[in-house]
Amino acid sequence: MRRPLQARPDHGHRPVRRWAGRWVVRLWAAPWTLLGLGCGLLAWLGGASLQRHGGAIEVTGGRFGHWLAARPGACCAITLGHVILATDAATLATFRLHEQVHVRQYERWGPLFVPAYLVAGAWAWLCRRDAYRDNAFEREAYVTQGCARPRSAGE
Repeated sequence: MRRPLQARPDHGHRPVRRWAGRWVVRLWAAPWTLLGLGCGLLAWLGGASLQRHGGAIEVTGGRFGHWLAARPGACCAITLGHVILATDAATLATFRLHEQVHVRQYERWGPLFVPAYLVAGAWAWLCRRDAYRDNAFEREAYVTQGCARPRSAGE
C-alpha cells in the first residue's frame, strides 16, 4: 500500500528565498539606482524631502522639484532604479502607481532598462507615433495607473 504524498516542509526557507530574490533585483537595477541616489542627495541638499514607499526612495520638492517643473517639456516625476524624483508630494501622490511600474521595469530590465526605453521611444517615432506617449514602457505604466494612454497638453 502506498503512503499518500505529503507536502515537504520548507523549514523556513521561503522567507530567505524572498529576501534573497529582493536583493537580486535590487542589485540588477543598482547602476540606475546609484544615479538616482546621487540625484536624490543633490535634491535633498537643495531642500527636497525623502521617504521610503513601496520599495523605492521618493524624493519630492526643493530646488530640484522647481527645476524639474520649469524645464521645457516638463515632466512631473522621473524614476531612476529604485529612486523616484517628483516635483512635489501632491504630484507624486497622483503618479505614484505609474512610477512604481517603472521601478518594477528597472527590476526586470536592470542596466538595460534605459537603453531599451530609448529604443522603444525611437521605434515609436520611426513608426510615426509619439516617442513618449506610444513608448511601450510608458503605455504599461499608464495602463496600470488607470489611464489608457498619457494625455498631451492639448487633450
